[in-house]
Amino acid sequence: MPNIPLAALVPPGLPAPDPTFADDWATAITTTIELMLVSAGIAILIGVPTAFFVSLLRPNHWLVRTWTFFAFVTLAMPLILLAAAWESTAGKFGWLVTTMTGGNLGWVGWIHGMHGVALVSLATVWATRRISPIAIQQASLDFSPSQSWWRVRLPIAMPWIVASVIGVMVLASTEMSVADLHSVRTVADQFYLFYSVDPNTTSVLVSTLVPMAVGGVPALLWFWLRRRRWNVASDRGLESTPTSTSSKNAAGENAATRGMNTIACVGVSLCTLLLLLPLAGLVVQTGHSVEVVDGQRQATFQWQASLRAITEAPRLFQDEIAWTIQLALFSILWTLPIALGLARWARASSTAGVIIDVLGTMLFLVPGPVIGMTVAAFFRLPFPGLDWLATHTLVPTLIAVGVRSVLVAYAILRNAYGGIDDATWLSGRMDGPVAWRWWHLELPLLRRGLGIAALAVAIVSAGDVPAAMPALPPGVTTTGTRLFGLLHSGARYQEASLAMVHTGMVILLCGAILAMRLHLRRSSKGVD
Repeated sequence: MPNIPLAALVPPGLPAPDPTFADDWATAITTTIELMLVSAGIAILIGVPTAFFVSLLRPNHWLVRTWTFFAFVTLAMPLILLAAAWESTAGKFGWLVTTMTGGNLGWVGWIHGMHGVALVSLATVWATRRISPIAIQQASLDFSPSQSWWRVRLPIAMPWIVASVIGVMVLASTEMSVADLHSVRTVADQFYLFYSVDPNTTSVLVSTLVPMAVGGVPALLWFWLRRRRWNVASDRGLESTPTSTSSKNAAGENAATRGMNTIACVGVSLCTLLLLLPLAGLVVQTGHSVEVVDGQRQATFQWQASLRAITEAPRLFQDEIAWTIQLALFSILWTLPIALGLARWARASSTAGVIIDVLGTMLFLVPGPVIGMTVAAFFRLPFPGLDWLATHTLVPTLIAVGVRSVLVAYAILRNAYGGIDDATWLSGRMDGPVAWRWWHLELPLLRRGLGIAALAVAIVSAGDVPAAMPALPPGVTTTGTRLFGLLHSGARYQEASLAMVHTGMVILLCGAILAMRLHLRRSSKGVD
């Protein structure tokens, strides 16, 4: 199929764009790098201090639990959904002072950055809590708790922090839905706009090599650094450690601790409110209206209108919700066995583990539009049955969204298999064949990982809009693809209500993940 001429896409009366714009890869690469730097900068500047404030409070503190929940929700939200939330809050139709215009690189970087704040802060908190108690006790002899965190814990956990920052940059370079919404022409968006129908060699190479260079090389370094620098970390996270074993003045230390706890509570509260702001913006937008009275605009909010829009959304978008649920369920059924097999193979062979990790990282860096286009092109080949599968089933869509779903599930199960100590693993090899060991030994130890992986696959498959759009059969729309279309059309009330529905689904899944972790942790403590 030939490329559609750009002039044919322009309404009459408007000047036709320069055809060379589609081949301006230098500008697209520059814009992509700028977006990655802005996103990573926001994620670091907000995420690391937030992790520090969280570390000063008890892990079971209600502020910490509230922040953890909404950080997980923000991390699990698809970027197009997060963009809809911020659009409803401070965008061109938002209820706050409008500061965003089309083509605003800073605004797109802010949306990616806030998603990165959740990733970086969670990774930092998780990594700094896994430090060996011996290292923490030795540091407490020389430093205060806050100094110990910055000068001992943070450097030890730096590989995990660097990995999370790389993830933010890679996502900014491969995700096109937010960039396309605000006319920021990144490499992924350039490919989606001009080459998704008829790609050429240059477009495919540039779209894949830029993320490879940004994420692939650092990822390989990360695999090497993790083995050398993570030896001081324990296998189990430490929820509480002694803050000091020296004979300091107790009154002064308690006063300092109270002061730092107050500052930490304020810091965690502010970050939680920052994560809550776009979610509150969706609620406000559903009941927000602007009327012109006597030549002046008046903005009002009505709870009745908000509740009516939210309650009518499931009925209005019932087809999209049904397709999204089907896509999530079928993705779990076919991706989880593959991820489980790869994770077990990686646990049984260290060489295979390194190869799978490297190849999986490289595959994860391929932009979603490239994956979706490749799958769609395969099902257009002149072989019997392929065309019917592409137009009457979800098979192409499941394959397109399943690429990253398999890799996400593999990463979770890889970590779960890593939690099985060597003594248990080696002793099980003498008890019976592989199938018996997997059913009686490994599966009970992997139940938490399997549950979390299944829910993670549901979240990823339902929100991978760039990969799903080229591979969806005719007449099928998910909540993510419909939201993408509503955002482009400016239907702000329908967009806000649909975003509320998708957000509710994400909140339920995140709540299930956290509840599962809490239940299994309590049950394991009861067994111990």
